[in-house]
Amino acid sequence: MKYHSSETEEEGQAALYALGALSQDEARAFETHLAGGCEMCNANLESFQTVVGKLAFGAFEEHPPLRARARLFAELEEEATAKQSLTVRLDAGEWREITGGAYVKRLFVDRAKNTVTSLYKLLPGARLPAHRHTGVEECIVLEGDYHINDEVLGPGDYHCALPGSIDRTLYTVGGTMFMIVAPEKCELLK
Repeated sequence: MKYHSSETEEEGQAALYALGALSQDEARAFETHLAGGCEMCNANLESFQTVVGKLAFGAFEEHPPLRARARLFAELEEEATAKQSLTVRLDAGEWREITGGAYVKRLFVDRAKNTVTSLYKLLPGARLPAHRHTGVEECIVLEGDYHINDEVLGPGDYHCALPGSIDRTLYTVGGTMFMIVAPEKCELLK
């Protein structure tokens, strides 16, 4: 990049550099030019840096009206609250078939706890594969019948499987929907 087409252009580059208004490439090229020993550009830059340093002290301190401050804090609080929650509608998200007639929809992944919250929907007669739990698995049945090993669960029933426990028989007779909070992976058994 060439800077010496005119004295005015040299001053302009020095002013923009002092203000931090050059692109990264332009600033790097101007620094290379300065390192080459151009006395005029170095003098201009020093002069502009002095002016830029005084600009901050030239403005009067203004206080916003109390209404504006209150409104700003209310908006910031609302935005922060919105980011602290998540809503997934029943018809939102994607159901993925995991085995014949069994579907899963991920609702939330908690990286801090290394867990996944999911909805499972099993059509009448559907089965899930036998598996060993790698961590705590919590289940609450929302509708239908859900058979886990020798237990039959119905709407509102809660089941908790501890790490290392095994679910060998998992099926529904009439169809079911339940929510699971568990580690992302389990150990499938043959």
